[in-house]
Amino acid sequence: MSTLTNVIPASQRKVVYAVFAVIGVLLGAVQVAYGAADTDQPTWLIVTWAVYGFLSGAVGATAGSNTPADSAE
Repeated sequence: MSTLTNVIPASQRKVVYAVFAVIGVLLGAVQVAYGAADTDQPTWLIVTWAVYGFLSGAVGATAGSNTPADSAE
């Protein structure tokens, strides 16, 4: 049994993963907008992407550890 199993309760996992994905899409949209405007990215966006990238490892590991082994088809 993985140490990450049930770190996020099953009833809350789907919401947590959906919110995390929406945040990523929104951050990406903001970054694309700055790129399209040919404007320097603000420091808050650079820092936020760094933190988001760091947290994605933990979120992905938790998701993976809570996926049944027999579901890989």
